[in-house]
Amino acid sequence: MTPIETGTPVRLVEDSANVIVMSMENLMATINSTTVRRGSETGHLFRLPFLVAAIAAFGLFAVMAFEVYQHPLIGLDLTLERAIQATNWGPLTLAFGWIDWLDGYKQVAVAVLGVVVAFAVNRRSTFLAIWFALSGGAYTLVELVVKRPRPSADLVHVIRHAHGFGFPSGHALFFTWLIGLLLLTVGRRHLPRRLQPAAWVVGALVLLLVCLGRVFTAEHWPSDVLAGVLLGAGWICLGLSIRKLSDPVLEEVDAR
Repeated sequence: MTPIETGTPVRLVEDSANVIVMSMENLMATINSTTVRRGSETGHLFRLPFLVAAIAAFGLFAVMAFEVYQHPLIGLDLTLERAIQATNWGPLTLAFGWIDWLDGYKQVAVAVLGVVVAFAVNRRSTFLAIWFALSGGAYTLVELVVKRPRPSADLVHVIRHAHGFGFPSGHALFFTWLIGLLLLTVGRRHLPRRLQPAAWVVGALVLLLVCLGRVFTAEHWPSDVLAGVLLGAGWICLGLSIRKLSDPVLEEVDAR
């Protein structure tokens, strides 16, 4: 492997953290600003800001999918993967292992639990929770079409040899919609408004940890996890743009 300057991955992670945190805060601001008040607007079928955000996320995702379909090995991916693996993450490597453990049927069980929690907190939010969970179907379809190989041992240090294809990251997608679901149903309903920005920041940091773990263990390339986040964010925004799905979550809290 080519030597990597140790300062590079640290700056990369700091920049990535800032981007994710800012994205989460912008999403929260959009949620608050587009919450519908009772009135003439309730007749509209969609929330335009969320619809535009969904189209943008899906557009970027489609560009990435086409690129990796044409060129499965991207030079920047290799550079970033080696840089992240060359960094000493200390006790965070334990968290990487826990994240890796949550796959297959265990991930399905947690997804079902997430939908149950949404039902318990607000029964009317159940359909939105189910919509979020259905993103797994889109993941499976894209994975089978793109068929991108996972990182190989002749290029990087593979800590765990996973089965299947690598694009997009199922873990990144799963944690994106699950964190979004919990913040929208539990956070918005039960947390004081002044603490909600902090909750979104914590959610963003957890998601960043998941993405780092998938790259560190060499189960995915960096572009795989970024694509997973984009697909999850687009799916969330599309669900929130449909008023019949999102009104029970966004309207009820604002009316209290």
